This record gives sequence, C-alpha cells and structure tokens, in this order.
Amino acid sequence: MAEVQEINLSQRGNMAEGEGGKGGLIKIIIIVVVALALLGGGGIAAFIFLSGGDDIDEATVADAAREVSGGGICPSDELSYLELGSFVVNLVDGRRYLKTNIELMLCDEDVGAVKGYLEMRLSEIKDLMVSELQTLSTEQLREPRERVLMRQRLLRRIESLLPNKDRDWTDPNPIKKVLITEFYLQ
Repeated sequence: MAEVQEINLSQRGNMAEGEGGKGGLIKIIIIVVVALALLGGGGIAAFIFLSGGDDIDEATVADAAREVSGGGICPSDELSYLELGSFVVNLVDGRRYLKTNIELMLCDEDVGAVKGYLEMRLSEIKDLMVSELQTLSTEQLREPRERVLMRQRLLRRIESLLPNKDRDWTDPNPIKKVLITEFYLQ
C-alpha cells in the first residue's frame, strides 16, 4: 500500500503566532523606552525650573517677563523689525562657538524714526552684540532661563544707545523684543 505523508499545517500557524509574540515584545520595549524618555525629560525640566532661582532679583525677572511678552500690545501698523544680522562668536570657554541671527521688534507710533535712528547706529549695536555674546559659556546657552536673561541683557545694552531726551518717537522703550531667529551652538 502507498504511504500517505501528512503535512502538518499547524506548525505554520505556530510560526505566525511566534512572530506575533516577537512583535508584542518589540511593542513593549518601545513603550518602556518612550516612558523612560518622558520621565527623564520631565525630571530635567523640573530641575531647570526649580533650581537656582535665589540669585536673580525681582526686577530682573520682571524685565525678562516684559521682554518675553513684547512689553504690551503693539498695533500692527506701529510694528516693525530690524534685522541686525548674523553673528559668529567664540564662547568664553574657548572650545565652542555660537552662530546666531538677531532681530529687534520695534513698536512706536513713528516706528520709522526709531528704525532710522537704530540703522544709523547699527555698527555700534553690532559691536555691543558681539561683546555681550562673547561673555557667554556653553553651559549658559544650554539653559533656557539663561537664554531669556541673555536676551534681556542684549535689550538693555541696545537701549543704552537710545537718546535720553528730544526723541522723535513717543514710546520711551520702542524696542520691545530681541528675537533670535537662528541659534547654532557648536
């Protein structure tokens, strides 16, 4: 008699189940990695926001808040931007450099007069920017709080160039924000 060979198709089904088991294991590993990343990121964020707040006075924080918020509402017809250009500076630690592009947000009823005055003094403004940026370290630039304070220091330095009397504009602080439109730390 002829022997009949049996083909067991159930092994093929088990193989598919085995592959599904590996897929489930991969999903679990991905979920664990994502959860750890979220917990780690939350811990770092909490550390940044909760550490080292004692050395900053209230006036500095208020000035920084004014700078970040734009100093109030500015109607669109009184708003203008002045591009200061791109800056490449060596940082104080000497191992790295910063490449950044900075613009100023201006707001005044006669924004053209403000912009014209600042354009006349553009070389002085750029010199102030370079000298201030060169005082920074890599560690300072990595902290979000320090970058906000850096913008505030840049704003104060530029405002020091504004005339104290006989202004052609109505707002005593026409520069509302220092905007960093490009930021590379290498």
